Amino acid sequence: MTHTHSPGRLFLVLAALVSLSLPAFASNQTALVQLVEYVGADYINAVVDGQVVSEEEYAEMAEFTELLAEGVATLAEADGKAALQQQADALQQAVTDKAAEPQIKALAQSIRGTLVSVYGIPVSPKAAPDLARAATLYQTHCAACHGAQGKGDGPAGAALEPAPTDFTEVARYNGRSLLGLHTTITQGVEGTGMAAYGDALGDDDRWALAFYVGSKAVTESVASEGRAAFNNVPGMKASLNLDTLVAQAPEDVLKAQGEKAYAALGYLRSEPSALFNKNRFIALSHDKLAAADKAYTAGDQAAAKAAALSAYLDGFEMIEQQLAAVDAALMRRAEGQFMAVREAIDRERDASEVSEKVSAAQQGLAQAAEALSGDGLSPAATLSASFFILFREGLEALLVVAALLTFTRKANAVRATRYIHLGWILALVAGGVTWYVANTLITFSGASRELTEGLAGVVAAFILFYVGFWMHSNSHSQKWLGYIRNKVDSALGSGTVWVLAFVSFISVYREIFETILFYQALWSQVTSVTQPYLFYGIAAAVVALAVVCLLFFRIGMKLPLSLFFRVTSIVLLVLSVILLGNGIAALQEAGLISAFYLGVPTIEWLGIYPTVQGVAAQAVAILLALVLWWRSRATG
Repeated sequence: MTHTHSPGRLFLVLAALVSLSLPAFASNQTALVQLVEYVGADYINAVVDGQVVSEEEYAEMAEFTELLAEGVATLAEADGKAALQQQADALQQAVTDKAAEPQIKALAQSIRGTLVSVYGIPVSPKAAPDLARAATLYQTHCAACHGAQGKGDGPAGAALEPAPTDFTEVARYNGRSLLGLHTTITQGVEGTGMAAYGDALGDDDRWALAFYVGSKAVTESVASEGRAAFNNVPGMKASLNLDTLVAQAPEDVLKAQGEKAYAALGYLRSEPSALFNKNRFIALSHDKLAAADKAYTAGDQAAAKAAALSAYLDGFEMIEQQLAAVDAALMRRAEGQFMAVREAIDRERDASEVSEKVSAAQQGLAQAAEALSGDGLSPAATLSASFFILFREGLEALLVVAALLTFTRKANAVRATRYIHLGWILALVAGGVTWYVANTLITFSGASRELTEGLAGVVAAFILFYVGFWMHSNSHSQKWLGYIRNKVDSALGSGTVWVLAFVSFISVYREIFETILFYQALWSQVTSVTQPYLFYGIAAAVVALAVVCLLFFRIGMKLPLSLFFRVTSIVLLVLSVILLGNGIAALQEAGLISAFYLGVPTIEWLGIYPTVQGVAAQAVAILLALVLWWRSRATG
């Protein structure tokens, strides 16, 4: 883009070309969009207050509107063409009458909108434009005339008359669509400094330049306001789709949707990835899968494995609950596709097979994106996702803490009860601090998160197994039961009390950090309308967990101490097996333990995952519990 002269000068040669080949030009409605935009933007240079201020410019305006009317006449028949023809004729007449600029701009805006709505948008960017690359391209091809900041003050444009376009001028920005800018960059204008870049630059680069220069007039305050509007105003994401962003000028959106949408359009022009990648976790997963495929093809299995793990942990896992609330079957299918990619890499399959698995996983992501597209999650989906995030993550921790508290309260162990409370309270604080550090001070990857959860889960499983078996082995000891009724605080030494506190801490901590991250991901999928339902879901989960806790307490307190010990020991042993399965799975997802997958279903609430390592570990734990139980019965 060596230089963009004023619209009149650019179209002087274009008009001659059009007169020689009008049907070919008119069949390209994007060129008509470009033409009408220039008329609307440059009319002020021809007529002011009903007086011609430049005969040359005015002659061009008259010629361009005539060509526009003739071009519309050659378009294919369609519903709405008659109205479009009337608008084009009205614009031509308005120029003849030397109408005021606002009337010309309004007519130009109407024509542009009708062209797009009646004949569609033949081109649009296929991916989020790379504005960083566009900035480099701009300095190489455009800055000499348009200036480093796009103000039309480049050194090569100093001698040009009229001056190069100032992309920071708000009035010109308001009247230019990205489609029109892209067409200008692509086709250029013969005989002027504005070269055609259709061959020199790829389509992605031309779109990136269109977005880059088309956002020069967007101020930080407008972008900030637009970001808030796009993310929070109900219906905004649905109304400001890709077609609207590309085909409509800011003044079109302002007239049709108001000031908030106008600001949101400016935000999307300056940060188009917000529209293309409305769900950043899906975008991240897609990119990491591509990186895994590339690394594996290059022979770097370690890098491929790390990228595949990150694709799931840092991306897809964060939206599983939202997707499950919308389409549970799709969530399970997509989860299996990620697993298949990791398995193919672990087992060193052919690169072609890995690529096939990656392609399938990316297709699953596309389906997930479609399922989660639109104006955020529905109220029902938001409520459901919010409820199950907290209820699922909190249930295991609650059962552990409730079991310990019921035991200490039943035995009137005041000191031990306080330590257990201290454990879970510190876990909440530690989880919040960990989340804050991970989001503000250091990078805490999904693998690190799973490693933390996995180690905590395995440690908790071993401790719960020990405590559960300890309870079971003493459930038949009348001497112990009598002693605990009278002097349990003394019976529980300081070491045992701290073990109980640690169990309380580790059981809650392993859940709280991930729960916060899941809610953070869910928050990005809700709107101002559905935000209350997120809190309703949290409240419902809290109530449900409280009911579970209350039932556990009431039933436990009514049981004879011996029976309570036996029941609680079974609960803790079962929980230890579940935590062991979850911990092994988390360590596998973190890449610390290899995974050999089985053709069995995943049963999350039992901690059963389809891997040899996880199932084997749980089987050993169950077998050991049965052996110890049998020995205790035999020696009792």
